Amino acid sequence: MQHRTVDQVPPPSPRVIDVVRATCATLPDDSTLLAEHFYDHLFRLAPDIRPMFAADMTQQQIRMSEALLDVVRNLDQPQEIQAYLRDLGAHHYRVLGVEPAQYRYVGWALVRAVGDLSNSWSSHTGSAWVLVYEWITANMLAGAQEAAERSRMTETRRTEPARERQTDPGRRARTR
Repeated sequence: MQHRTVDQVPPPSPRVIDVVRATCATLPDDSTLLAEHFYDHLFRLAPDIRPMFAADMTQQQIRMSEALLDVVRNLDQPQEIQAYLRDLGAHHYRVLGVEPAQYRYVGWALVRAVGDLSNSWSSHTGSAWVLVYEWITANMLAGAQEAAERSRMTETRRTEPARERQTDPGRRARTR
């Protein structure tokens, strides 16, 4: 999976949304089972990601399942979901330090986990999930990029006055 920008990835079409929602309807009622499969795949594909998470994954599995299912339920309202996904991407950047390259493993793990649990899996279904994941990723990465830019701007503002004081010793005398 190659990462593209929000401008390059249109929101999922109604047809793709229907396929993804139909797949969710075939998943076990225990949504944390999807998260268990997802994290099993993720940690096998990218073991270096494991330390980002607590030893007890119960709460994380619940949050992940709820977030994913909420996004799927609201795919036909892309403006609302985009804001949520950007915030989520910013959070993953600021709090967890998630790198853009790690999103690829998340996508692979998600598609494999859904495939493991769906009784209606096909290449068509897999393609629909990849399209949805690419759109989710583009929005989350946009949020992460915005958070990184805000962080750089804040850091620049913090260090700029200090540099000014260091490079202009006469400034103190002029401001008295």
